[in-house]
Amino acid sequence: MALRIWLFRLLLFLFIYYAYSSIRAYWRLRKFKGPWSAAWSNFWYIRASLSGKAHIVLSEVCNKYGSIARIGPNTLVTCDEELFKKINSIRSGYVKSDYYKAFRFDADRENVLSTTEPERLSYMRKRVTAGYSGKENVYLESDMDRALWNLFKLWKEKYVAHGSKFRRMDLARMMQYLTLDIISALSLGEPFGFLDKDEDLYEYIETLTGNFPAMTFMSAVPILSRLMRVPSVQRALAPSVKDRIGMGRLKAVVREKISRRFSGEKDDRQDMIQSFIKHGLSQGEIEDDSMLQIMAGSDTTATILRVAFIYIISNPRIYRELQRECDAANVPENEIITNERALQLPYLIAVIQEALRYHPAASGHGPRIVPPQGDTHNGVYIPPGTVITVCTWNTHRLNYDAYGEDADVFRPERWLEASPERLARMEKAHDLVFGYGSFRCLGERIARIELHKVLFELMRRFDFVLLNPMHPLDNDVNYGIFLQSGLWVRVEERKL
Repeated sequence: MALRIWLFRLLLFLFIYYAYSSIRAYWRLRKFKGPWSAAWSNFWYIRASLSGKAHIVLSEVCNKYGSIARIGPNTLVTCDEELFKKINSIRSGYVKSDYYKAFRFDADRENVLSTTEPERLSYMRKRVTAGYSGKENVYLESDMDRALWNLFKLWKEKYVAHGSKFRRMDLARMMQYLTLDIISALSLGEPFGFLDKDEDLYEYIETLTGNFPAMTFMSAVPILSRLMRVPSVQRALAPSVKDRIGMGRLKAVVREKISRRFSGEKDDRQDMIQSFIKHGLSQGEIEDDSMLQIMAGSDTTATILRVAFIYIISNPRIYRELQRECDAANVPENEIITNERALQLPYLIAVIQEALRYHPAASGHGPRIVPPQGDTHNGVYIPPGTVITVCTWNTHRLNYDAYGEDADVFRPERWLEASPERLARMEKAHDLVFGYGSFRCLGERIARIELHKVLFELMRRFDFVLLNPMHPLDNDVNYGIFLQSGLWVRVEERKL
């Protein structure tokens, strides 16, 4: 009897505590509109994150409830450009949320993505900036060129169609192989060899695709995000170098390649690893940074390339104009275009600018925490400790104020036809594609050079036909990054 009374009192206490905390949380953000259930529970946000269409769901929320809307008891979403800049500016006082803790590769060590402490983040970014910028990597373009030559060789041997002979190729998978080989060559000094083998080495892509929903779930649930900070828990859940496949196996390969540079053998290669060593990074820190580049740099760049090709191939006007410009550049057949030369091709640049803003590759929302003193934006007070995420889909693709009434249309010409005032407005908005301030993407320059080279060379050397223009991708889901597959095309070699 006493036990039952004790249990009743415990349950009553828990109920009262839950009711009190729910009402208190609701009251703090009562000024902000949003889905009704989101004000009382994180379930709405968790379900949206796991839907694979979070970018669309959050876009609909912003369209319905305004540029700052409520999507959780303590969470807001915004598509306001100025607020985006504020929460990412260097001295804003905003910090990264626990969401990022799910992306720590080593239980005892933070990396530049997972760390949430501002001073530590600033210190880590300063030490890797020179390596990412390419200033201390003389092989930046030549490594990209080598991967492109490998791609051409593979296509000519296995996938190029001749006359009536039918061959199909998954351009989505090919773009991922290419970006993985490029980023591994840059970050490790040698490519993994996805293009040489023409296969998903270590089942990395398959494993990552399968695991991202779980990673998204862990990062979207506050209590699980905090749990992931416990070293013993992370050691148990994180991929192990003893794994035979997947991210753990890739981690082992990265560790083996990096360890060679610390083995004492003379190596004069002036590349990204050497830059990191020069600026004081330990072997473990370089391993973590290489894993981060491989995960973040390959998928996002591959996404932009896929999107660009879908809209180029499916639009004859864009296709003809881009190919005409590439042909007129008169780059010798036995050479890959340099980035300096690519920057002189206005339509190529316009297509890439349009692809970057029309389908933003990184849409993990970048949650930030309001500083202890709170914040006021456009006269509205935001309480301290509130988490604010960003709807990149609205900030870029549906930004009618910046890009005009046809912002929801893929139209590269907008960058060439705009008045000086309109162009300045578009460039101001587009500057946010790679983030802002202290959280701006470190790999921006690498990504832009890669996009210039790949898009130019593939358009001048090959012709493409979509095999399913009404449904170009077999799979296109979003879990912070886009997981895309099945972009089936017929590809033919052009005479140069």
